[in-house]
Amino acid sequence: LLALGVSGEKCDESNECDISSHLHLATKGIKSSYLISEFQPNPTGLQEDSHKIELSGPPNTAFQGCIWCVEADGSPTEGAGAVAASATSYGKVDRFNPVSGTFDANGVLTVTIPELENPSFTMFLSQSCPTGNVNIKDDTAALLAAVQTIYDSIGVPDSVADAQNLPRIRTTLNNPPGTDLGYMGTEPKLVFRDATDGALYQVDDQGKASPSFIFDTHGNQVASSQFDPDPRKTTFGVVNPTRFADMAVVVGDPHIQNLGGGHYMLLKEGSFSVWHFSLPQPHVEWQIFAHYSGHQSFTKGLLLVDASGSEPSSLEITSERCEWQTNSNSKEWSSEVPEVLLSGPSSRMQLVGTKNKKTIELFIADDTVPVAKLKVLCRQGRYINMKLYMTNQKWGPFVGGELKGQTDKKIQKHEPSTNSSMMQLTTSEDQEFEAKKTWVELGGSLHAQQYLQQFDGDSQKFGFSQVCDARGQADAKALCQKHLGTAADSSDLEECVYDVCSGAGEVAAEMAAEMLKF
Repeated sequence: LLALGVSGEKCDESNECDISSHLHLATKGIKSSYLISEFQPNPTGLQEDSHKIELSGPPNTAFQGCIWCVEADGSPTEGAGAVAASATSYGKVDRFNPVSGTFDANGVLTVTIPELENPSFTMFLSQSCPTGNVNIKDDTAALLAAVQTIYDSIGVPDSVADAQNLPRIRTTLNNPPGTDLGYMGTEPKLVFRDATDGALYQVDDQGKASPSFIFDTHGNQVASSQFDPDPRKTTFGVVNPTRFADMAVVVGDPHIQNLGGGHYMLLKEGSFSVWHFSLPQPHVEWQIFAHYSGHQSFTKGLLLVDASGSEPSSLEITSERCEWQTNSNSKEWSSEVPEVLLSGPSSRMQLVGTKNKKTIELFIADDTVPVAKLKVLCRQGRYINMKLYMTNQKWGPFVGGELKGQTDKKIQKHEPSTNSSMMQLTTSEDQEFEAKKTWVELGGSLHAQQYLQQFDGDSQKFGFSQVCDARGQADAKALCQKHLGTAADSSDLEECVYDVCSGAGEVAAEMAAEMLKF
């Protein structure tokens, strides 16, 4: 699913047709054009008898059109199209199939066509079909008259040479709307549009024995961790992955990675303003508080307050039972948490997942793309890890709290002993974000406040030499590597070792690994 519409596409002098400047979110009452939002040019494995193609268009409307492909393999030759066709497949309309159906309430339609020829080719979505397997240079005017309006097109190369053919095809057909993908070293097994801004991404074809990698329109590699959900899997009929503008993480002791790229360990217990979003018009006010407490100041409580309406709504979880509680309009706390929480006409919170592994999406009014997505992982009797994604950099000026990050932040390095093999850790006390009010005054429940108070005052930070000798560190590192695998970077591993050495044990490694995959 692609949550956007497009109109007025133009091509520049390099024959790349830009649609990004005309994208808009697909909200109620907005008419959108038709786009190719997901397909598999050459899926891993045996040749397929049929292919699914996902289209995006106006919700709840009928559609009739055509999907057709033009070969980009080989070298274009001078002279008549018929002569060129005899020498190379370049320029031939290889496949064409009428498609029809009705876009669902989310504006998605998945159609099935016979198998595609492997790349290189350009796929077109148009109003009508070509009259036959003609070459585009034989009678370009007649071909364009037959297909009528071309809504979208995507060029897919399987070599550097063929990548140069794609803009030639586009030029011959008078620069229809669409994009030619850059060559990424192999042919893609999957192409999809970002659900937020419509940017195209391609997944390489490494085979089942090797991990897949993500590349942008120009063939530059992009980390899969920047997307949610996993972009290496097909999402036909559901929301496509989104590449988030920024990501912040709070894990373990707690180790904080903020939206500004800062990475440090918090040295103080108490309640803190983790994230604050304040938009004046329409009025949206969200705040996330965390309570760090206990021997290593792990996250024991999490509170999300929506003050957008006249009466605030609160959503709360603690590590006592890892059970979500909600309180709306100053009523009693309840464990019956609905999938959608409304505080006012301008905001809503949408919840997905199990009680101890929940995703909370924060929306403005009727927008289909959330401002932020909060992922919470809770281990009963232990602690809470969280991950927050921001969908668009335009929301940056309205964000505050620990996870925003500050360039002038005062931090210091943790100095290991001379016999320690650990890397230095950056630390901070985040006094500017500490909440002076009680948990209840912030909007939380009395029961949660009493639970959190049991751990307060027991915070103590140890150096590595005090909690883990060299052999202990080596054992902790081996344990962390077992759980984290190759998905972790050096900072993930370092923080995991610290937490294991500080007394959290193997649970810290298990939760760190689960958070990486969440």
